[in-house]
Amino acid sequence: MLAEGPPPVHQQLQWIVTMTGSLFVLVMATRAFSMWIKQEYGAAATMLAGALVISVAVFSPGFVTGLADKALATLTGKDTPEPKPAPRPHPGPTGSDIPWTPLLAGLGSLAVLALLGGLAIALRAQHRRRTAERQRRADLETRHDTVRDAYADFTTDILAVLDRPALSNITVPQTERLILALDAARDARSTPDTTNYRACVIELEIAWKAADQHARKAGTAHLAPHEQRAIQQARALLATALDNAGNTHERHAAYQKAIKIINNIIEIPHEAATAIETATRYALPKK
Repeated sequence: MLAEGPPPVHQQLQWIVTMTGSLFVLVMATRAFSMWIKQEYGAAATMLAGALVISVAVFSPGFVTGLADKALATLTGKDTPEPKPAPRPHPGPTGSDIPWTPLLAGLGSLAVLALLGGLAIALRAQHRRRTAERQRRADLETRHDTVRDAYADFTTDILAVLDRPALSNITVPQTERLILALDAARDARSTPDTTNYRACVIELEIAWKAADQHARKAGTAHLAPHEQRAIQQARALLATALDNAGNTHERHAAYQKAIKIINNIIEIPHEAATAIETATRYALPKK
């Protein structure tokens, strides 16, 4: 006579426990994945450990009860009596004896955990790459701005232009290279190509250093002696024009005369002319 299987109620209860445990495992795995993305690695590891414990308790209850019996025996000092072997039933169809539902649920949970873990690692690596790329881009923009601001400070300072006139003269090879590098870096900055932008910023830094050093070294030595004397005269006039404590009419006259002298020798950058005009405008007589 064939052995009777577990009662239908027992099978339904076992199925409910297995599905509930699987749901808990999936929820905990999802939470662990979210914590991993947020870089909460300790909490993620704890959540995964809890999911593993529940998986073992649901899909291998015999293992858990065995551990409990051994622990109880260790604490009480008594050996757990060996259970008497049940009489072997008459062999029946072996396929129906395999607990397919809990087995498949357990395998599915492990597969989901592995998938979520791999996805978390991939997303984390992608996040690191994007963060590093944004940082590199920000560093390049800072270096670009440093050179651009330094050149802008020069072009708005009329006294600096008088000291380094070569830096405002585009016929000078070093200055021409600098202007071209400024244009190239500006255009590259508006594109997402960081590699090209990096090359343009490096070229700009080199061009700025070369042009500035050349202008400082050259000074006004390339000008004729009478032009050098005129530059010195213009500097003195500009000092008078920019003196807030000076007479209004004297400041106005000094400003007009200095600009006339400078324009006969070198070309004043538009930015420098605008800056000096703005600084002395309130000193001009009202019409």
